[in-house]
Amino acid sequence: MPAIDDVIARALGYPYPRPDHSFLFTNGAAEVLPSGTRFDDLVPVLACGSNGAPEQLFRKFGAAAENPIPVTAAVLQDICCTYSAHFSGYGSVAAGLSLAPGARSFVHITWLTPVQLEKMHESEAIGANYRYARLDGVSIDCAAHGPLDSIYAYISRHGSLVLKGTPITLAGIKSEANPFPAYDQLQIQSALRDGIAPGMDLHEFIRETIDDAAIRAERTKYLRRNTQKFDHPAVTTILK
Repeated sequence: MPAIDDVIARALGYPYPRPDHSFLFTNGAAEVLPSGTRFDDLVPVLACGSNGAPEQLFRKFGAAAENPIPVTAAVLQDICCTYSAHFSGYGSVAAGLSLAPGARSFVHITWLTPVQLEKMHESEAIGANYRYARLDGVSIDCAAHGPLDSIYAYISRHGSLVLKGTPITLAGIKSEANPFPAYDQLQIQSALRDGIAPGMDLHEFIRETIDDAAIRAERTKYLRRNTQKFDHPAVTTILK
């Protein structure tokens, strides 16, 4: 396999490292979340994939020096962060949500101004890969803010990928009592390559996904043959 380059590293790095605690994204990095941080007029958006990672926030918001983003650690009950049945434009298999009674997922919440929310929307392929929605009747323990029973989220329009009869959780998002197997990006890419293009060099497979929109769409179509819908009972779609 050839030496990894930045494009392949980005694809295989998903969902990228993040602190296991709350932080303030400012000056392009994670800094200490000040005590007494106020969340008034900010929109809480669940980060079930890469949006809890400082390097991904930097890609989307730059340094955010003038308008820092509070990012709070939280425990989400009965829902797991699983792989969506699609390939992103940068080659990763991105994230979705799956119901998992009894599970606990250690996620983050981005608290966004209306302007930041619009910018986040621009990066989420709404209408193609995701819809923006409010989830009510959820249980989220967030020490920095307090418990929440409602939150906004990007929900995959494709559903969660199913392999060997089960959704697959993101190994990079810690969980407990999770009924699903956990794969990192290398494992999920390798499994899908074996089904779509057996024997192909993995880096070549990923680069094709990135470089050729038609191939990417065809591969996403392959993933969508076996999916599981996110059937949370209280979802209000805002943007689809």
